[in-house]
Amino acid sequence: MLKECEKACIYSFNGVFLAEVKVVDSEKESMALIFEEEDMDKVNTESVIVFYDGIQGLVTCKCSLSARVKVVGDEMGDLGRAIYKVPCRIDELIGVEQRRIDLKVRVSIPVVLETADELGKVTHIPAKLKDISAGGIGFESQTKLKENQIFSFEFETDAGNTRLKASVLWVREVAEKGEEPFYRYGSRYFGLSTYQESMVRKFTFQEQLKRRKIQ
Repeated sequence: MLKECEKACIYSFNGVFLAEVKVVDSEKESMALIFEEEDMDKVNTESVIVFYDGIQGLVTCKCSLSARVKVVGDEMGDLGRAIYKVPCRIDELIGVEQRRIDLKVRVSIPVVLETADELGKVTHIPAKLKDISAGGIGFESQTKLKENQIFSFEFETDAGNTRLKASVLWVREVAEKGEEPFYRYGSRYFGLSTYQESMVRKFTFQEQLKRRKIQ
């Protein structure tokens, strides 16, 4: 089922992110996952796993995990931490998402944007995130920003918090009957680190799984 896969994210059946693991022998029936010791006790024998397949994209499956085997020697984890190899069997394919298309999920999250005006004065603007992907965010605010204006905001997830920086791609004024006008924005991240991208992807995967009916 898998073609070129070296890593995966594991979730509980109710969509809670549990661990990120390495995948070995993904093209064989005897596929296995490599866990760091600190993640071993978080995962059940039956879990939902999102595989990062280089050809197919993001492959989400129900999987069964078998007894773990401690790995020693040259295969030890970062900083010499113990790691474990766990046999993994795919029981059911849930879905496939093309990786070249960033998964976007709708949200409604209040945030405070930090930006600077033309004189360099830092201002804080209330806003609400409306959608999020690994490429950028859509949001609403009663304050008007300019195209290409750079801003940042604190992004909170179950896996931790980080400050993301983005720039405005487009702005559209919305005037609903009887209400003050506000603005809708599309934006893309600016200077996103690998760690931050990983956090955003984990969040979107988790939100996607929450929306799926997993029997």
